[in-house]
Amino acid sequence: FKGSVDGYAPVTVDSNLTPFDQVADQTLDVTFKGVDMALLSPYSATYAGRKIERGLLDLELHYTQAATRLQGSNEVRIDKLKLGERIDSDKAVDIPLELGLAILTDANGVINLEVPVSGDYEDPEFDVGSVITGAFFNVITKAVTAPFTLLAGLVGSEEDLQRLTFDTGSSELREANREKLNQLAGAMAQRPKLSLVITGRLNIEADTERMQKNLLKAQLRENGLPQEEIDSKGADWDKAIARRYKALDLPATDTEPTSREQYLAVARSIPVSEQQLLELAGERAAAAKAFLVNEAGLAADRAVVGQSAIDDEAHSFSGAELSICLL
Repeated sequence: FKGSVDGYAPVTVDSNLTPFDQVADQTLDVTFKGVDMALLSPYSATYAGRKIERGLLDLELHYTQAATRLQGSNEVRIDKLKLGERIDSDKAVDIPLELGLAILTDANGVINLEVPVSGDYEDPEFDVGSVITGAFFNVITKAVTAPFTLLAGLVGSEEDLQRLTFDTGSSELREANREKLNQLAGAMAQRPKLSLVITGRLNIEADTERMQKNLLKAQLRENGLPQEEIDSKGADWDKAIARRYKALDLPATDTEPTSREQYLAVARSIPVSEQQLLELAGERAAAAKAFLVNEAGLAADRAVVGQSAIDDEAHSFSGAELSICLL
């Protein structure tokens, strides 16, 4: 069969059917080209809570039926999509639709999707329309909930592009982080409607300990101990640590603490404030942005540094964490 939607959008239907035989294998291929999506507003308003202001839709539908089982795929191409006004609907799916569509929209303003569907006609809950609608929204939901998986796929990466790991107490980018950020910048070039929020993260216990040790090294240098002596932990280093340990005036123990035990006690006595930890988190986020902008070529307005809070439950590792938002 051949026809058109509204007299201009071609439609073809190619099918192998056995009428009146409900168990024979059936096939159905349907093609729509250039359908104006504004005509679909009644559906989008019902299931997405938004009208469609404009857009062009191409569909390649391939369905097979074996006995009571339906198996199908939907190849979708959407161009120049613009959402319209919001509509109240009790059937609307509760997802950030604009963000999901932006994640799926390429640099040419096109969304390409492959949406598989399946179901059993004998299932009393089965409805072709709801199955297809549900499959489409599952794709959008996955894009929203796991955007960095999609972004990694755009550049053929299997890396976790959402998290960057730093050495404890440090804000210096590792080489592995540089590679991740280069990949991420490449993916972001293919998704021009998106921007990044970069938030520094802390392993509070480990970062605190490393910062204390770094501060101790700095104090020893200020007091005239050469860097080589600090690195080698030689005799002069032992004496300097022993003097500082004695000045702590700690309770006596049954055994004399070793040089390492004295060193750890001295380091742990150096205060590290919450503000210093938050500054470290901010430096990590800033380092990631600086590389994205200065080395990877991402526009400066497409990445912002987020504010860390010391009681944030996300503080479980030394590094930086990225999230996606609309530009």
